[in-house]
This record gives sequence, structure tokens and C-alpha cells, in this order.
Amino acid sequence: MTGHGRRRRGRPGVRALAAALGLAVLAGAGAVSSAQPTDARFTDVEHVASGTFRALALTAPSITSCTVQNNALGVFQSVTLVWTSPHAPTWQRLTVAQGATSGTVPSSNITSPGPVGGVYTYTAVLSQTVLNSLVSNLLGSTTTLTVTAIHPNSTTWTSAAGVRRLTVALLGTGGTCTT
Repeated sequence: MTGHGRRRRGRPGVRALAAALGLAVLAGAGAVSSAQPTDARFTDVEHVASGTFRALALTAPSITSCTVQNNALGVFQSVTLVWTSPHAPTWQRLTVAQGATSGTVPSSNITSPGPVGGVYTYTAVLSQTVLNSLVSNLLGSTTTLTVTAIHPNSTTWTSAAGVRRLTVALLGTGGTCTT
């Protein structure tokens, strides 16, 4: 009521428009929320076969010799490592380690004439220069030579290792290679 005792009425067209708009919103909300359930394609029955499998086990390389070459004065010149493996050249890794320092011998320093009866024979001639480029100092130290087969598509799928230790005296004389 107003101060004069009369009631005020709104415009009838605006009220009708507001009511129609409200009904339209409610009807639209009902239409949107009525999603139809469906069966996904993967709900069909699958038949599972059982069986066992074995992962490929890489055969460990077998070191057949480790020979030190000294010059006429008995000063270390190089070491020759020979090993056999049924795995191809791309599967071979020869590492040289001394304490926390290690390096991988370049494949150009490893030769193999090819498989004979399914077995490769590898020869690596490691000169002072090659070894020093990988571990920096041979004098008065023991350097570990490690051969492993490693799957070419993995950095962690490796065989057990073949290991030899190269010891060179402090003055560079009397190099020896031991297991």
C-alpha cells in the first residue's frame, strides 16, 4: 500500500514476459540434464589364455685373455683384452674404470672377424693414449676393465660382466692384468 491507501500494480505485459522467460529456462535445464546412458565398447567379454614366458637373458661375455705389452725397458704400452660372446658387436660394451672415473671404450677400438659357430671373438687393444683419455692416469693405479653385453634398445638390459684388473706401477713399469 502506498501512503494514499491504494495498491500499486505492475505492468501486466512485463509480468507475463518474466513468467514466460522463467518457464523457458526451467524447460531448457530439464532438456540439458537428461543424458542417455550407453554401453562402452570395452564391456564385452574377453577370453584370456594362460601360459608362461621367459624374458631374454643376455649371456655374459667370457674373457679368454688379458695381455699386457711393455716396451724393451718394461714400460707399459698397451693391454689386449680378448673375449667371446654370442651377441653381435652392437651389443658389446667395454668400460674402463678407476675409482669414480670411468669411460666407455669406443667401438673403433674393438674388432671381431664375425661369428664362428654362432660365437663372436672380440679383441680390444687399449693403448696408453686410449686408456688415459678415459681415466686420465694409469701410473701407480689399478684400472678395472669390464665387458658386458647390452641390448641395443635399452640402457639397463645387460648381462653379467666379465672383469679384469690392469695394474701399472708408479713409474709406469711392470703392468699386469688379473682377474
